[in-house]
Amino acid sequence: MRDVKEVYRDSEEELAVLSGGPVERVSGTQPVGLRLDDRMLTLRSQVTDLLCSWAGLVVSERGLPPVPGTEVPTLLRFLAGHVRWLAEHPAAQDLDAELTALLESARSLLGPRSYEVSLGVCCHSGCTARLHATLSGTRDSVYSQVACDAGHTVPPREWLLLSGRTRQDTDRTGGAA
Repeated sequence: MRDVKEVYRDSEEELAVLSGGPVERVSGTQPVGLRLDDRMLTLRSQVTDLLCSWAGLVVSERGLPPVPGTEVPTLLRFLAGHVRWLAEHPAAQDLDAELTALLESARSLLGPRSYEVSLGVCCHSGCTARLHATLSGTRDSVYSQVACDAGHTVPPREWLLLSGRTRQDTDRTGGAA
């Protein structure tokens, strides 16, 4: 269920798309340079529909009061509270298959993620370019690299040496690296 929460959160971050092309106008309105990604809206709707469906099953078969609302965090908390019952239910394999299919679809739609962290100035002699670590990929495949803007790379066997250099730089500048 944690994966579903992460996918839903990530889809929110990808929901708004900057528009580079013509924007559809409604009479009397100004064109807007922001649009919502239909694929992300569909994904978010599929997440909500799936969770509502399974929450409805729990409510009806266990004789419980309805779940208050259709917000994904509320539905996830509700289902997490009944996970043992769901695991023993005859349709547990269906739930697993539906969640797996939804997560696979979401991962292919969301694509690889990329993060960058600044590490100060390049460690190669005479180079003053900005050094950064880049981590990108998916949950199943990760790529990482340390390089500067001038193109120098630092092999993984030397990454721990950068940690010591960064601490020394921070100590020398009194905390302002």
